[in-house]
Amino acid sequence: MPYFLHDNVNLHYEVHGSGDVVLLIHGFLESSNMWDDVVPTLSKNKQVLCLDLPGFGKSDCERKIHTMSFFSTCIDALLIELKINDCTLIGHSMGGYVVLAALNVCPEKINHICLFHSTAMSDSEDRKKNRERAVASIEYKKSVYLKTSIPFLFQEIFLKRGAMKIDKMVAEANEFSETAIIAALKGMAQRRDTNRVLKMFSGKKTYIFGAEDPVLSSLSLKQEALENDATFIEIKDAGHMSHLEAPEKALEAIKKATS
Repeated sequence: MPYFLHDNVNLHYEVHGSGDVVLLIHGFLESSNMWDDVVPTLSKNKQVLCLDLPGFGKSDCERKIHTMSFFSTCIDALLIELKINDCTLIGHSMGGYVVLAALNVCPEKINHICLFHSTAMSDSEDRKKNRERAVASIEYKKSVYLKTSIPFLFQEIFLKRGAMKIDKMVAEANEFSETAIIAALKGMAQRRDTNRVLKMFSGKKTYIFGAEDPVLSSLSLKQEALENDATFIEIKDAGHMSHLEAPEKALEAIKKATS
């Protein structure tokens, strides 16, 4: 089980296959195992890396606030550790904010940015207030927060037939510390709009999003992709968590993006 040390934080990662490098970055309340249905196929002709961000999965938690910039330095540190100078970055939700932040840290090592149910927009004032309320809820009782907040990431039609998958995600998220969850929430609230940086990026750019996303507007994401000269791939019958709601369609979208 490989680890490396970055800024006094012990970070877990995985390497699968060989070929052009694709680094997968999980989202909030997730870990590298969110990619379990993607890795076997993608690694048939790619070298696929999965990283647990600080505080998630098997990686340590160090700080009270984990900014997206700090998370992105973990990407650069892993690429240095593995002597990789050219890769595709795919980030889910919060992971998308992290790969965008990497454009300010190691742009010369990135050939393709893929936002998987994510956006270059910063938080609105309402969203920042929601994150503050989330912090208070976690400090009061983490388990209640997770049980009530995670289902809102899925389209309503999936809640019943996908109950086992949602319960599994809640159970895994309960393994993360309150400190780690709060650190990520505060970091997301502080992030800046990165549309200008993304538009200036000369490499390949792709947005993958769900038509029924309850968190991000598919129309807004489509417009954002157009303004940033990016390709967009819409997954029908999927919300914010297509890798769980429609895994085969999500895999096909990622394969298409990385082909």
